[in-house]
Amino acid sequence: MITGGVDLRDIPNVMVNDIGFGNIFWQVPWLTVLAVIVVVLGIVLLHRTRFGLHTYAIGSNPEAGRRSGLNVSGQLIAVYALSGLLAGFAGWLNLAFYQSTTIAGQSTTNLSVIAGVVIGGTSLFGGYGSIFGSIVGLFIPATLQDGFVIIGIQPFWQQVVVGAVLIAAVYVDQQRRAAALRGGTRSMTGNLLHHLTSSRRATPARE
Repeated sequence: MITGGVDLRDIPNVMVNDIGFGNIFWQVPWLTVLAVIVVVLGIVLLHRTRFGLHTYAIGSNPEAGRRSGLNVSGQLIAVYALSGLLAGFAGWLNLAFYQSTTIAGQSTTNLSVIAGVVIGGTSLFGGYGSIFGSIVGLFIPATLQDGFVIIGIQPFWQQVVVGAVLIAAVYVDQQRRAAALRGGTRSMTGNLLHHLTSSRRATPARE
């Protein structure tokens, strides 16, 4: 809206040379180092803090989380705010690498990201998922698209294949959830809520 849909190309040389194409630690790209830092911090935040525990707990059943004493609305605001912050950081890194805002160049990125995250084990219905699994899953659509470019397949077929992979991943996710319900196993959300309520009862003074 601010630029009228026109890509900006007047990028500071320091940003491009130092971040976009700069190296550190024996010729390791800065972009790789920053990405690894974000991934490690994300894993710690999601799996080793109360914030991550609460996020999992309200993932598939916000009402159960609310009845367990969680501030569901505040947690969702925090999650979306963190998501927006990381999206802005990713856009800044993209700007440093491509030296342009590439407004139209990211039109299909969301489909690839969703497909990769679902392939990595994250459920679209909430309650399941991990950052490491998402990282591994993202390599599949990226590899498919790069392979199509190498062998000369038309770009629109790339979107078709990624969409098909996404549909297959969602189907597998639904079958997995149905099998868990038929088997009577407790979901990840149920386990987390049980752990959360148990810890609240065990340490009332901290609350």
